[in-house]
Amino acid sequence: MKKLLLFAFCLACLADAYSQNLGTEIKRLGALKKKGLDSNGWAHDGVFTLNANQAALSDWSSGGESFLIGINGIFNQSLHHRKGKYTWDAYMDVELGVVEAASFKKFRKTNDRCDITMELEHDLTKNHLNYGLLFNLNTQIFGGHNYYIDSHPKTSGILSPGKFLLCAGLDYKSTGKGKYFSVFVSPITFRWVTKLEKDFFNRKLFGVDSAQKVYREVGAYISFHYNQAVTSTIKYIGRLDLITNYRRNPQNVDVLWNNLLSFAISKNFAGSFLLDILYDDDVKRRTQVQEITGIGLKFTL
Repeated sequence: MKKLLLFAFCLACLADAYSQNLGTEIKRLGALKKKGLDSNGWAHDGVFTLNANQAALSDWSSGGESFLIGINGIFNQSLHHRKGKYTWDAYMDVELGVVEAASFKKFRKTNDRCDITMELEHDLTKNHLNYGLLFNLNTQIFGGHNYYIDSHPKTSGILSPGKFLLCAGLDYKSTGKGKYFSVFVSPITFRWVTKLEKDFFNRKLFGVDSAQKVYREVGAYISFHYNQAVTSTIKYIGRLDLITNYRRNPQNVDVLWNNLLSFAISKNFAGSFLLDILYDDDVKRRTQVQEITGIGLKFTL
């Protein structure tokens, strides 16, 4: 009986890891930049997933949560339009995850992300060089809390922080058999960092001074996207964003680097290795690293 309970517990843990890995991989696939439309018209694609996992223990000598349930939902949608030499692309990624354990006595948030990107571009050379405008909004939907303190103080909320980015620049794209590369360069980029929660108004957070709700930045922005089919079953997807603020500590470049290496096992089953590296000295003066390795479901968009 104990062996059966151990097997069920391990299976539930694996299901939790698989569902988190699935959500992260689908999020990156949904936000993947594509070549776009070759002819006039509209196109769209997207995916929604809802994952749940549960575990329970009774008189388990090794300890652990007596009951645990987790839910993770992912929504991705992209919309594309071309008219002559003009193209418009929009991407929306929303991820929400919660977990409840017997010791928590209520649900806790595990994932919360909302990212919207829109691009309006004009072709300079066919399928390679474009110029245009890029807009991006990055925030969360629900409040975040510090669960290491008994009172669970609030640490973040919707548009706290919120990051609005608007820039004009050149976008170079190159496609080949099994690979895609693009680089967007903007020497003049405007970014607004918001702190709209009343609880944070008199505190300096996210780079926004106390008694202020918005901090305005002017800087430069570079974004690289690279996708490569290493073999028929192995694929790499990478994104690197660099932004510097001319007005405050321009030498401290904000870095966002996403890496995904996926291994196809079958049509809808794959293994993956994900590595995210983030540095933003206004939020935390240390390099933030997240790594996830696992096996889970995979849906081709």
